[in-house]
Amino acid sequence: MVRSMIAGVAGLKAHQSKMDVIGNNIANVNTWGFKGYAYNFKDSMYTNTFNSSGGDVTAGAYGGRNASQVGYGSQVSSISNVFETGAPAPSSRPMDCMIDGTGFFLVGPMVNGSFTDIKSSGLSLSRVGIFSVDENGYLVDDQRSYVYGYALVDGTGIPETPATGASLTMRGVVPTINKGNGTNQITIAGVTVETTYDENDMVKAVEDWVDKALTDTKFAGCTIEYNGFTQVTTAAGPPATTESRPSFTIKANGTGTATTKQVTDLAGEFGNTNTAGFEIRDQVDGKDYIAGIPAEFSEELSTIRIPIDPTTGQRYQLENYSISEDGTVIGVDEQKRVIALGQVALISVQNPNGLEKTDGYYYTIGDNAGEVTDVKPSTGPTGRILGGKLEMANVDLANEFSNIITTQRGFQANSKIITVTDEMLQELVSMKR
Repeated sequence: MVRSMIAGVAGLKAHQSKMDVIGNNIANVNTWGFKGYAYNFKDSMYTNTFNSSGGDVTAGAYGGRNASQVGYGSQVSSISNVFETGAPAPSSRPMDCMIDGTGFFLVGPMVNGSFTDIKSSGLSLSRVGIFSVDENGYLVDDQRSYVYGYALVDGTGIPETPATGASLTMRGVVPTINKGNGTNQITIAGVTVETTYDENDMVKAVEDWVDKALTDTKFAGCTIEYNGFTQVTTAAGPPATTESRPSFTIKANGTGTATTKQVTDLAGEFGNTNTAGFEIRDQVDGKDYIAGIPAEFSEELSTIRIPIDPTTGQRYQLENYSISEDGTVIGVDEQKRVIALGQVALISVQNPNGLEKTDGYYYTIGDNAGEVTDVKPSTGPTGRILGGKLEMANVDLANEFSNIITTQRGFQANSKIITVTDEMLQELVSMKR
């Protein structure tokens, strides 16, 4: 078999491999965070027709000669990632984010406790920031992997507690109607006001009482909300006896713990606790203002989770989330307070091409990746985090289609070598006839 046939076959295989790489690049043109691959050729093994020799300048000697070599085609030299940052694409999800720099997110299964050695952690690297908070309050990506960063230092990140006033809601309040000479009186909580209504129009009478009772000094510093009539059981029976009675909510106009006593003292005025059917439905104590404690983050890596409210002992109930440029993940609670969850870490890799791609958009840390360290965002070349955006693939379609053309022509040229070589062998075989 002639060497040109071997070279042609090697060229076909090499160009087919390059077309595989190009096809993969184009197939992932809309894959978030995808990094294109570059295919590089190298020439294949050589044999020497003539070996090289040095020259001799003595009388009657001959000069030197260069080696004459014949190659066996081409083959793959390397297939390497092109780690250029892709263009940002706006996202409708505030928890989506991308890295504007060379860093990576650290993600993977649960690792109990904190750590600093990234290589031995068994975790993966990622460039895709499709994040959310799961039912346990942990920050995760869309592949169910936990996102690692810097957790809150205990006792920090506590939001301010605003001052609030006390309130008291009750039902089953007993109103009393006294009829006079053309003027009726309604009495509730020991406060009597005149009204034109009687027990036949009790709803209007109670509304009239609410409007006029606020002028009484007993309710100074409070407001009264009338919540309508409700059915209350006044006797267990059998048979049970029910009545329709009004409900009220008393709210302190001021704030602080002192308002609790102010409001609670009125409970006995509104309804004798011995009165059947009267009950306190809801009582909220007033609170004094407590200043918040700024968030501080650990220097070791760990999962990121919604913190516990020291007031209630439960995790904060957060409604909205966002991620800032320095990687701080924050949420907003029902009181519109900003609560910090933690700070997402970025990973710096000395040799990104030493990473190995796995399923999805994850990378594992290969033996040739070099030094791998964690860095806080916005503090170095690893970059900053852009919230509300995702990184598009860095595939250049114009360049890829140009590569398709040159690869196709290269494949055709190598197939032509095989065809011509076959014709030469045919001529050689025909000489025997």
